[in-house]
Amino acid sequence: MTSVALESQTVTTEYDGWTNLETWTVNLWLTNEECYYHRLQEILHDYEGREQAEELEQACRFIVERHDDTGLRGDLIGTVLARVDWQEIIDNNQ
Repeated sequence: MTSVALESQTVTTEYDGWTNLETWTVNLWLTNEECYYHRLQEILHDYEGREQAEELEQACRFIVERHDDTGLRGDLIGTVLARVDWQEIIDNNQ
């Protein structure tokens, strides 16, 4: 894990060989839950190139946003998803 100090904050830039903890966590869920794994496989099969990463992001945002997350919870989820390297997940599951 690599950390960078920014004034009074520490930002983690790598996690267990992945870009960051957020990317690792999303990949873990996508590859360990059957329904998410099937969706990931559909995206890998039905889309090509950059469209795969874009579709994967949309699918994951749909999963979490269907719970009507607003306020602090919604903002935190949106911030986490914005840090995910979607292409890295695609590349590691081809």
